[in-house]
Amino acid sequence: MSADVLELVFTGSAVLGTALLLLSSIGGGMHVRVHVPMRLPHLHVPFVHVSRADNATGMPMLLGFLAMFGIGGLFGAVAFGLGPIGRMLVAVLFGTCGAAVAFGTFAALRRAEGHEPTALRDLVGRRARVIVSIGERARGTVVLTYDGAVQTLAATASGPIPRGQDVEILAVQGMGVTVRSIPPP
Repeated sequence: MSADVLELVFTGSAVLGTALLLLSSIGGGMHVRVHVPMRLPHLHVPFVHVSRADNATGMPMLLGFLAMFGIGGLFGAVAFGLGPIGRMLVAVLFGTCGAAVAFGTFAALRRAEGHEPTALRDLVGRRARVIVSIGERARGTVVLTYDGAVQTLAATASGPIPRGQDVEILAVQGMGVTVRSIPPP
């Protein structure tokens, strides 16, 4: 490969990889599906979740490699004055480092993900406290702490329950709960 063609490859790789990486980081609400007509092997890598439907880890790693490959090739020519083989080696080294940084970033983000959201049916049998009185035919409000989060829910009961009373959650109805009064100890 001639030096001009190699420089064009490195420049194109650096510009394309960097632009796509930046667009993917600021375009959080945009989703573009690209169908690749080939099967990729499924690799299990600890701390990283790659599903067939949403390849959220593989793409930043590929773009990180592409961007840093181009930058490394250009850097090898300017800083070290290397020939084509030396520039390729520096480009591959830089590209590998770029992919490793993307991998490390997404591995850390995967570990920081929260649990699945609380399902209301998991609250049945738990104790709560009435914060807005529950009337005969009027909804009130109860509050409880579950999974480290404060849950505030609309509540109904078979009879009136005053504010401040402890209750037990009996059932879930839509986004509200049915409760019964718990006598004080």
